[in-house]
Amino acid sequence: MRVSTYLSRVATEVSRREDAARGCDGRGGLTTMRGPRRALAPPAALAARALPPLLPPLLPPLLPLLLLLPLVLTHHLATADNGLIKGQRAPCSNEGEAVRLQDSRLEHEWSSCFRCICKNGFVECRSGGGEEECGPMEECAVVLPRAGCCARCKGCWYNGTERASHTEWAESGRLLRCEAGVVTVSRPECYVPCDRPRRQRHTHYNCPVCDECVINGQRVGEGRDVRVPEEPCLSCRCVHGALSCAKRACPVLPCARAHQHTPPGECCPRCTHPMSDKFLPGSLPKPCIIGKEYHAHLSRFQVDPCTDCTCMNGTTVCTRHTCPVLTCGARALPPAPGKCCPECPHVEEAKAACVVGGVTYQDGEIWQLDACKSCECHGGEPRCAMERCPPLSCPSDQNLRQLPGQCCPKCVDIDGICTVFGDPHYKTFDGKFYSFQGSCKYQLVSDCANHTFSIRISNDARNTSHSSWTRTATLRIGATKINMGRKMRVKVNGHRVTLPHNIKKVADIIRSNGSVLLKSDIGVQLLWDGDGFLEVTVSSAYKNQLCGLCGNFNSMARDDMRTRDGRQLNDPWRFGSSWRVGGRRSCSRPSERPSMNLRCPQSKLVKARRLCRGFDRYEAFSDCGGKVNPHNYREACVRDACSCATRECTRLGAEPHGWAGAGLVRGPAATLVGPVAKAVACEAN
Repeated sequence: MRVSTYLSRVATEVSRREDAARGCDGRGGLTTMRGPRRALAPPAALAARALPPLLPPLLPPLLPLLLLLPLVLTHHLATADNGLIKGQRAPCSNEGEAVRLQDSRLEHEWSSCFRCICKNGFVECRSGGGEEECGPMEECAVVLPRAGCCARCKGCWYNGTERASHTEWAESGRLLRCEAGVVTVSRPECYVPCDRPRRQRHTHYNCPVCDECVINGQRVGEGRDVRVPEEPCLSCRCVHGALSCAKRACPVLPCARAHQHTPPGECCPRCTHPMSDKFLPGSLPKPCIIGKEYHAHLSRFQVDPCTDCTCMNGTTVCTRHTCPVLTCGARALPPAPGKCCPECPHVEEAKAACVVGGVTYQDGEIWQLDACKSCECHGGEPRCAMERCPPLSCPSDQNLRQLPGQCCPKCVDIDGICTVFGDPHYKTFDGKFYSFQGSCKYQLVSDCANHTFSIRISNDARNTSHSSWTRTATLRIGATKINMGRKMRVKVNGHRVTLPHNIKKVADIIRSNGSVLLKSDIGVQLLWDGDGFLEVTVSSAYKNQLCGLCGNFNSMARDDMRTRDGRQLNDPWRFGSSWRVGGRRSCSRPSERPSMNLRCPQSKLVKARRLCRGFDRYEAFSDCGGKVNPHNYREACVRDACSCATRECTRLGAEPHGWAGAGLVRGPAATLVGPVAKAVACEAN
């Protein structure tokens, strides 16, 4: 029996009387929440006055549902104005590590509902704390009131056991699935894609297996699933080199058909509009609602010609027939009236060849569309198969990457990037940000495990007492020494070379976007602008093997300040000085610690802050996807503008790389950050 008509009429009357009880003007309840609340009439009495003239003898089973409508409306009004905690993203320094959430505006039980890490200089939090992981609610058809950290999806009671929504289990050769209060019972239909199958225990739904993991010309990887586009509910799996296939029935959904959607390429529909069961009565036995249909406890009904259902105390139990796999593809006929499954038409002859996209394929011929999909001609019908890739979630130090010739992407380690720029400031491979004004020669990065390469930098004080700038960078690979100096001059083993230049089996050196780009054959790359900016990129193969001012590349920023003798420090000056190389002649001023109390005249400080004010605008970096923490670079920008000599300050405007290397890249001139940064496009780290 449909309840929508009755619900509409009753809801109108209930809403009118509820508005009168609250003193509403009838134009919207939300406006009344700003004024004093008035007591509501008792829900039972209110509904009792509303119902008699409206409902026929169906009232008894519907009464519990209707009595709670005023409470549902009241709850909606009371929660509509709930506020959110507002603010800016919190910065952090322990890159890649967990951050304990401490906020007086959050109750203790809620603060435990989030897990936070430091990522790209910001605290990034996700729901799910402690031992509780909140599952996705997008596909939940019926949402229960929140309990603990996570919202809950309505489950099922079956044979005295509670089952969570979206779970499957098997009983006596049958497959059972719970979907938001509905249990679907079905038997998978086996399909054999080979001529000589064999029986094997404990296979995919206990179906016969083929000795080769190939279907419709597509070879299936071990442990992988494959789908057939013409039969999206047919699933095949390769286990221990044998292929088994079965077609399964879709679960019955509690939402109306108008609120169901089948994603492209998927087998079964999903609910697009979650419902709440707050309006269902709490007493037992509970009724069931499927779509717009109300069903009393123990009532029997049909959802479609393939499905018979029974309401069992709030859980709908449906037995659904699984239709067999058809070989006629698009020529299949829809089910006849009163029938459950489609059928293939009766034809005397089948075409021997297949024509696809103007290309003719003979019967039995196989063609491959890509690494994941192949097709085979079966009696004039193309039959295709597509390997399915499992969903992957990569850790913060890995990226999902599609490798050439592979069907499925893999999580691969991210290359390490260390940046040196400005006064000078350093961002290590693991994301540690610090400033070190040493004016000597230093080991920037070296392969301390296998000694395959080393990079040294020379810093120049430029006639200042508290600043320095990177003057040269030198890469050593075996017996080859490559020096990159001012104005992008390059020397190889002491001899000046013109670019582009190739060093056989060592490196290629070219000009790229106004910089020198050195690509070595061992996975080390340098980008040098000839005036203080240096970016070093190393392959993930060097993880846990490096040392120097760029850190150890172990995905933990907290231990990047490790000295040459292995001590862990928090002082950038002592740490940087430990990696000094060469004698006193390599220093452009005495190697004493420069004053940390930089005196900046008020007039110069005002200009510096004006120059760097663009870094205060967090919203300007919204396109950066959280890769840039502007606070670090604003402080560095102000210090550089204050410390540089007057004649040198103009170089800030010609430094499109330095500020780019930490999150901003070169591009069209922009007024956002003044002459310090030339663009606001974000660099993919």
